[in-house]
Amino acid sequence: MKRKLTRNIGLKILSLLVAYLIWLLVISIDDPIISDVIRDVPVQILNENSVTAIDRTVSVLEGDTVSIRVKERRSIVENLNKDDFTVVADLENLNAMDAVPLYATCSDQSVTWDEMEIYPASMKVQIELNKQSEFNITVRTSGQPESPYEVGATAVVEGPTVLIAGPESLVDIIGQVVAEVDVSGMAEDGRKTAALTVYDKNGTAFTEAQRSRLQIKDSSGVLLDGNEVNVRITLWETMADIPVEVELEGEPMEGYQVSQVSTVPVTVNLVGTQEALARLDGKIVLKDKISVAGALQSITATANLEETLEALDEDLRLPEGSDPTVTITVQIEKTADRTFSIPLSDIEILNRPEDMTLTVSPSDVISVSVHSIDNTTVDITESDIQAKADFAPCAEPGNYEIPVEILLPNEYVLTSQVTLVVTSAEPEITPENATEAAEG
Repeated sequence: MKRKLTRNIGLKILSLLVAYLIWLLVISIDDPIISDVIRDVPVQILNENSVTAIDRTVSVLEGDTVSIRVKERRSIVENLNKDDFTVVADLENLNAMDAVPLYATCSDQSVTWDEMEIYPASMKVQIELNKQSEFNITVRTSGQPESPYEVGATAVVEGPTVLIAGPESLVDIIGQVVAEVDVSGMAEDGRKTAALTVYDKNGTAFTEAQRSRLQIKDSSGVLLDGNEVNVRITLWETMADIPVEVELEGEPMEGYQVSQVSTVPVTVNLVGTQEALARLDGKIVLKDKISVAGALQSITATANLEETLEALDEDLRLPEGSDPTVTITVQIEKTADRTFSIPLSDIEILNRPEDMTLTVSPSDVISVSVHSIDNTTVDITESDIQAKADFAPCAEPGNYEIPVEILLPNEYVLTSQVTLVVTSAEPEITPENATEAAEG
């Protein structure tokens, strides 16, 4: 038996070596050794208290995230990501150059320390003074409450300010502290928990690494749990179509009169408490009066509605995104003159072509300016004015200026011709009207 085992021992050993080499060749072909770089791996700091006094802290200058080059079998490397690595900087190893060597481990035990290269290989740190400063909290809402509500007021329960402590170099660049609150679907007043986001003076949010270096406390110095605060949200109602009114002062020049006062927009929407909206009594009167003293021509002015709301000192505001500008037009005419606005629906249309599509401008009202022959005050109303327009020319496609015939009481005459601009076009062919035409 022993002779059988030892017979041709050299050939047997050679066979084993050849088999092993063949196995290595197969492995290298099917699952070769490759290298890849895993980027943005965060670095954990250990034993910070070993190198800092109570009023000092460690700031990272370089190396808070690293890249790791891994050399292993492809089947392993292809399944790795940055969460599989733990990189630590033990401050007990801080050297005279203020650098800390970095060490990495991988959750996959197949990857050993000698198969990993860290870039950079060390973390550059600076030991600096701690600083604490007070910052206002800005509440920023997202989403929309249920209609007809909007966010009227917000208040941080813990107080309007926070204390932030940390490395002086970080605290000095803080520009804003924001409490983010989602109000989607709210239909009544309530409280919401909001995470605090710290922004630098350029409006860029602090990174996770920067935030981890800060301590955020309430105004009494107590650390905030999870860097969160409670925000009290008060909902206000929206009232739509509130007329805008203007007060005038003074008198026009003798022989002239105010014939009309108009605003754009005519009505506005306002958001406020029920009590404040009720006190408006159904209208909003602009804060500044318009002077017409000595005027002999029409006056156009603008007003800022937000200034009016501030002067009222009520819980009122414009809806989010609303333009606060109001344009006021005060029409000044001679005493014997007056301009009337006649709705298009009051115009008698003659010979309107039924088979054409017509677009009329103006599309709402026409302005009719009249003069009293005996130079007395105009004493008629819109109902005393009749208007007719003949649309016979519009039977063909084109643009037409159609005169409007105005019929006035005998004591009055027109001061200017009234016209309509009409665009006539053949109707577009759709499947519906094509079917109707075929059936006809």
